[in-house]
Order: sequence, then structure tokens, then C-alpha cells
Amino acid sequence: MEISQLPGLGPKRAEALRKSGLNTVTDLLYNIPRNYLDQTKITPIGNCKVGERVVLIGTIKRAGVIRARRSRFVATLTDGTGEIQLSFFQGTNYWAKRIKNDSRWLVTGQVGEFRGLQLTHPDMQPFEDDEEFNGCIQPVYSISEAYRDARMEQKFFRGLYKTIFKFPGLTLPGLCPKELTEHLHFSSVMENLKTLHQPKDFPSIYKAKREMKILELLPFCLRMVKRRENQKLRGRERQIDLGTVMKARAQLPFQLTAGQESALNTIIDGLNGKKQFHALLQGDVGCGKTVVAMLAIMAVCGAGEQCALMVPTDILARQHYKNLKPFFDAAGIHVQLLVGAASAAEKHTIIGELQMGLCNVVIGTHALFSKDVTFANLGFVIIDEQHRFGVSQREALLAKGNYPDMLVMSATPIPRSLAMTLYGDLKVISIKEKPAGRKPIKTRLVNSAKREGMKQFICSEALKGNLCYWISSRVETGDEGGARSVDEIVAELEAYIAKFSATQNAKVPLLKVAGVHGQMDETTRDEIIGKFAKGEIHVLVATTVIEVGVNVPAANLMVIDQPDRFGLAQLHQLRGRVGRGNQEAWCFLMLPDGETADTSMERLTQFSSTEDGFEIAEMDLMNRGAGNLEGNEQSGAWVFRWFDWIQDQELISQTLETAEHILKDGASFSDEARDKIQLWYGEKNFANEDGVH
Repeated sequence: MEISQLPGLGPKRAEALRKSGLNTVTDLLYNIPRNYLDQTKITPIGNCKVGERVVLIGTIKRAGVIRARRSRFVATLTDGTGEIQLSFFQGTNYWAKRIKNDSRWLVTGQVGEFRGLQLTHPDMQPFEDDEEFNGCIQPVYSISEAYRDARMEQKFFRGLYKTIFKFPGLTLPGLCPKELTEHLHFSSVMENLKTLHQPKDFPSIYKAKREMKILELLPFCLRMVKRRENQKLRGRERQIDLGTVMKARAQLPFQLTAGQESALNTIIDGLNGKKQFHALLQGDVGCGKTVVAMLAIMAVCGAGEQCALMVPTDILARQHYKNLKPFFDAAGIHVQLLVGAASAAEKHTIIGELQMGLCNVVIGTHALFSKDVTFANLGFVIIDEQHRFGVSQREALLAKGNYPDMLVMSATPIPRSLAMTLYGDLKVISIKEKPAGRKPIKTRLVNSAKREGMKQFICSEALKGNLCYWISSRVETGDEGGARSVDEIVAELEAYIAKFSATQNAKVPLLKVAGVHGQMDETTRDEIIGKFAKGEIHVLVATTVIEVGVNVPAANLMVIDQPDRFGLAQLHQLRGRVGRGNQEAWCFLMLPDGETADTSMERLTQFSSTEDGFEIAEMDLMNRGAGNLEGNEQSGAWVFRWFDWIQDQELISQTLETAEHILKDGASFSDEARDKIQLWYGEKNFANEDGVH
């Protein structure tokens, strides 16, 4: 039902609701109170004590703005038992317009003391003249300026919900089937919503919220558990070729770390089992995931099966092909490279070899899941930088084999809560050590006033052979948040180099600057990155397009412009582009002009203090929400309406257990009920649900 159909809701009020995103009765029902006011515990002002949190009802006796170096609005509230001062240091003009003498208010806050008792910035709810105090628990809704202009205060919303819940046959689309809520001994969704809007006591509010959280997470957990059970019914027996793996290990110019050793053993055991093996290999940038994947590929190829390694970019595919081909050649394993830029003749040859089983391993990009690419016997799929691929793309590649085993790799470690749910049907394997000889990357926050000094430092280091990435959050020129675009920074650096060389150093004109971003032609972008890798370009200005698949050991410097615009996990990915050799590496976080918000400074300070990607992933989840933790444009993805990944982690295990019991107890439901439940959790699609499933 549209809100315009609600009785007593005029055009102005309907428009105010629409501006807040409330277009239907369904939207209104899910517009849950932000807080609850316990009017059963109203405190007389005469009984207030310093440090106590109180709820007061009273009348404004005096009110006005006190002008001083720090102006404030002050009002005196009285209820017949005493007086207390209300102080507002922010929004003084706003409160001066709202709080008038003789107006009644319901006030909540913590009692302090300054020349008598006072409440500083208390929560204020107008208590209208005809409103009676009923001594119950009252819902408190968020009130916008548009609502106030339309005279839609707390009393209006409480009355609106009384009207809505009187509608006969009130229901919502996509509700959990009655048979399942009864099986779980839960109240229905509609009953819980009514409790939240018209509460009788706090235990019932807690129970309703808890049940709504579980019911929101449950469909996802049911699908995940179902996938995990299906894997047990699939799989293939194979004779793993450990001899080839051992020979290849002997040819490596380094020893595997303990983490690599453990990861490889776990993967080999999984590939050697009878059940379908799906796993997530996670670890920081540079921890050595690729070599572990290569050795696992050799084990499967030795059993006569084909393998596909899919990566998100041409440059990363070529890099893997160049680095891995010598090892595959030495093992007698035929490897091919299939990327979008390949000629028609090259594609025809490679596709033919895959169809006939002549090609053992193919390394490629999105070209791999095109319809004309088929395999004689695809047994193992590896997906690098898995977050870069969508659901349909991964499924298209997996469908080219008879339930092949799969390893997805991520350089963005997954927080534990997400690993239990988002990747709950995958075996999570972690590598935490870095290869021997890698030095820590030093990370420093740099004030915008030192920007000129930073440019001088970069030029001086570039003359010594240290290449530099300069990261921008923007492609196009504009005034959005004052952030400089790639082209603006390129022009800025070129101008500085010209000026610097004219006054100080004749060698400086030899320095070259270039920019790359995701909107460029891929061939041009790869060419510029290639020149940077060769040292022909000294400073590469780039967007996050370089966060994956760019390996330049001579690049030991990175400047990130306006780092507050990135998530911590994305900053960590970017920082991982430097320090890939054995030289000392630096990452400078160039702060924006003006003051940086306290929360941003705290995040960036936390980031600069650690290189542990697992610790950073937990920080990012706590600070930004459960996205795929890749960047600001996806911050807040995986945010549920009820369930909170931080505050409600204890519910994850319980909901997973509940999902397992529901599937095991399927026989206790009638056929009709079982169909309803399957339809319910099958239709609950999440925009960011991981595509490996």
C-alpha cells in the first residue's frame, strides 16, 4: 500500500516521508524507533543526582542565548520539585527557535554540574499541551527537519502506527513462513514489528529484535549450509602426482615459509579426498599464495586433469604466465595464456588444445568463461583476487567441468565473522608469514602543509632509482571534496619538476611522470605500467587500478592522496604494491587540506601502526561495515537491516546451527511447508553475496 492511501496523511506529510525513503506501508513498518523512552521511570527534578541518567518532564521557565567566546543556548526546566539547567553549545540558533518559555518537554540525559545541576545536549522531545503522560514505554523516532516543518513529531508517528496496525489483514511480502517461525518458537514477523512500534516492556523489545536478526541472517545460512552439504555428495577420486610437486619445489629459488607449507599440505589433502574441495586461500599481499597455487596445479595435472587459473586483468595474467611458465615447462606441463587482447588465431589454437586435452593449464582473464572455451577434463579452478569477479562469471567457469575442485585466493584477509558465514562452505586457509628478507613498509601520515617537501623528496629518491606510485581517488577533474584527479596530480608534478630543475638540479628534467586509471584503454594503460616497471617512468600517478597485479620491485615509495577516502583494507592492498623487493619501502598518507575528522584520523593512525592484514580487516569491518572491504564505493555492502556484524557476532554460530537443524529436520515439515521454506530462503538474494557459490 502506498503511503498516500493512509487516512489523515496530507500531501505535505506524504512528501516529507518520501524524502526520507518511506514510500509504502512496508517502508513505514521497517522504520524502527531509534530508541525507547522508559516513562515508567520519570525522575522528579528535585531527586536528580550528578552522574545519573534521567528522564524528566517539565516546563521551560527561562530560555535564551548567552553570548560569549563560546556562545551557548541555556534553558531552565522546572517540574514543581526543582529546576535544572539545559545547555546547548551547538545549534544554538536552532534551539533558540524551538525551545520557548512555558513549552513542555520530555528530556533525557546524564546529570552534570556547573553552577548547579545541568544536562548538556540532552535528548529533547516536545510534550504537547494535549498530550497525557501515560507512564509506559514510548518509541522514539528519528525526526528530520522536513518532518518538523510538516508538524510530524513523536506524537504523530505513534498515532500513525496505531492506525496502520488496525488495518485488517495487514501483511508484508516475503515474510518467513508461519510453519518455520512456529518450528523455531518465534513470534511472527508482523507480531515482532508491532512489538517494536508499540512495546509493552523491554524484554519483549529485546526478544523481537533478536528474532528479527536471526530471521534476516537465516536465509543466507540455509543456502550456505545447503551448498556445504551438496559438496559432500560430489567429488572425484584422483591419483595426486606428488613427485612432480617435489621436483618443482626443489627448483624454487627459496624455501617455502611455514605458512605456505601448511597451506599446500591442506590443499593437497583436499584435492586427494573423495568430496568436492572448495577452499579460500587468504593472506597478505606478497605472502606467497601464487606459488602454493602453482604447486597444487602441478599435483592435479599429474593426475591427468586440466586446470584453469583466472585473474581479473591482462597484466596480472601475463605476469603469472611469465613467472610460472618456466616451472611448468620444466615439469612437462603445457601452459597457455588466454586474454582478451589475444589474436583470433591465437585464441583458436588455445581453444582447440583445451578441447583436445593438449593444454594442461590455462592462465587467463574473463576470456576463459566465454562459451567457445571448453575443456576435455577440467578438474581444478583457481580464481585469483576473487572479489573482482561476479557470480555469473565464476559459475560460468565452474560449469565447464564436472564439479571441479576450486581454490579462490584473496589478498584481503576475511574477518572471522564473515569467514564463518560469507565463506562458511569453503575451507578457509590462511598464510600469515611473509617471505624471508622482506622489510617492513614504513607508513607515515603527512600534513598537507608538507606537500611541497613531499614532492622534493620523491624527486630526490627517483634520481636514486626508487620509483614511486602517487595514488589519487579520482579520475576526473572537479571539486568533489577537494580531491585532486590523476591528471591534476600529473600536471602538478610535471610543473614542480620543471621548476625544481631550473633552480637546483639539472638531472631532474630526466624524470618522467605518467598517469593511469580504469577509464583508459587497457592496452594504453598496460603500456604505461610496463614502462614504469622498466624504470622509463619514475612516478606513476594512478587510481586503485594498480592495487592488483602490478609487481614492480624497484617501486619503494607510495604517496596516497586523501587516504580518508579509502577503506583500510583497500589502503592495505595499495600499500602492498611497494616493498616487494628487499629494499626499505615507504607509504605516505597525504592528508587533505583543513582539519581531518577525528574518526578518519583515528582510522588512519590505526592503519599506519600495523602491516597485519588480518588485524586491518577486523578494523575495517568495525569502522566501515561488512562490505567486501575493498573500498569506499562498496562500504556498507553486506549491511543488514537488523543484524550487525560487530555487535551480533554471537548470533552467527547459533544461526548456522539453526540452519543445520532445519535442513536435517526437513521430514518434520509437510511437503507444502517445505516448499514454502525453500522458496523463502531461495528468494532471499543479497546483492553482494559471494560469487564462488
